[in-house]
Amino acid sequence: MASIIYTLVASDDSTTPLAEVAVAEGNFQLLALKLLAKVKRNSSASYAYENKYMFHYHNENGFTFLCMADAGFSNRTAYLFLFDVKDRFYEKFGDKARNAIGFSANKEFSEIMKQRINYFNSDPSADKLKTARGNIEKTKDIMIENIDKVLARGEKIELLVSKTAYMSESAVTMRKQAVKVKRHMWWKNAKLTVLVSVIVIIILFFVIVLACGGFSFPRCK
Repeated sequence: MASIIYTLVASDDSTTPLAEVAVAEGNFQLLALKLLAKVKRNSSASYAYENKYMFHYHNENGFTFLCMADAGFSNRTAYLFLFDVKDRFYEKFGDKARNAIGFSANKEFSEIMKQRINYFNSDPSADKLKTARGNIEKTKDIMIENIDKVLARGEKIELLVSKTAYMSESAVTMRKQAVKVKRHMWWKNAKLTVLVSVIVIIILFFVIVLACGGFSFPRCK
């Protein structure tokens, strides 16, 4: 299944990411850093790598938000992801991020980015997010260029990507979720059984009370 593989956040003042996350193994970070050095301020761009992968970035207010995805992954959804990460980054760090150094936000923000990758990779409703709608409209006019056009001679890197580790992690996560749902349903059914039993006992008690002529049970003595 086509998915987002890697993402980073970086300041215009540094070519080292403030935070990054990968959900696969490979050398794509090297190519992402080469692209990062060529980012134009206050712009968005998309680059294709051999019809296999796409790199998308959005630069705004001194920061670049970049992601790499399979070529079959929706470009629109990729930009929705970038705008979502951007909003969460500004919300969490605000102006403090302007003085941050390389990887200083990784500890606090990488887990958030990973959660957003998992959401955009797995939830069909992600494409319906209403956030940054104006920005999304602007991305419709972005031309997709071949990545070779922005890389100088000798900069091209043969991309190596392995999703095996991520798939294994996803399988474990799904099993944990299944167990959690099963446990939740068991408790729900157990509570319902107890509630029904209590109601039945109460009804039987009042039936006996009526049959015996009242709470003192005069007819049943």
